[in-house]
Amino acid sequence: MRTPLWIFLDFDGVIMDSMVLKLDAYCFALKEYGFSRQKIREQQLLYAGLSRSRALPLMFESLAGTQMSEGALKRVLHLFGEEDDRLRSQMQLKPGTIAFLTEAQKHVPLVVVTGTPQEAIDETIKVFKLAPFFHEVCGYPPIKAEHLQNQLTKHGLKPEQSLYVGDAIQDYKAAQAVRMPFIGINNGDNPFTGLPLDAELKGLKELSDLLEWT
Repeated sequence: MRTPLWIFLDFDGVIMDSMVLKLDAYCFALKEYGFSRQKIREQQLLYAGLSRSRALPLMFESLAGTQMSEGALKRVLHLFGEEDDRLRSQMQLKPGTIAFLTEAQKHVPLVVVTGTPQEAIDETIKVFKLAPFFHEVCGYPPIKAEHLQNQLTKHGLKPEQSLYVGDAIQDYKAAQAVRMPFIGINNGDNPFTGLPLDAELKGLKELSDLLEWT
């Protein structure tokens, strides 16, 4: 596979091994409703890649069979953010991440495109000292597809000159929306079964190998 001119990366599940901690935050936010951790986990997988403000009401509606009120959404978003902030120090980079980012800098600009709120992702980037690796860090809002299109326009890129790397169906859909090549990271949940990906990998180390950087 030829090295694209720009590479766009999702964050949680691609750069950061944080999905279990995100599940903890979802469970904390929804604790008052008595949903089981397993049921919440199933919903997390279904809506992985969406911002918390979009995922939480969809998860609640699926589990409770009714729409979440505005007041309830405001409350659970506050609880999620509170727990997510508390758990940040427990996050760990996925194996091989720093080696990949260091090597990638020699070949191509990198941009983070994530559904995490901008303020939250900026803080995580700061805590883990990742800012030097990225040309830009794009959080929610807007949605990922809009960020990808904006990046294509800003840098005068054709979709086929770029690449988006994500670990969720929503990431795949965002890439499809702008006709951008997509590589899926399979963390063991097999989210891309049956989908026509450009490649499916276990981690960023394999992307270095695919692009023949190493």
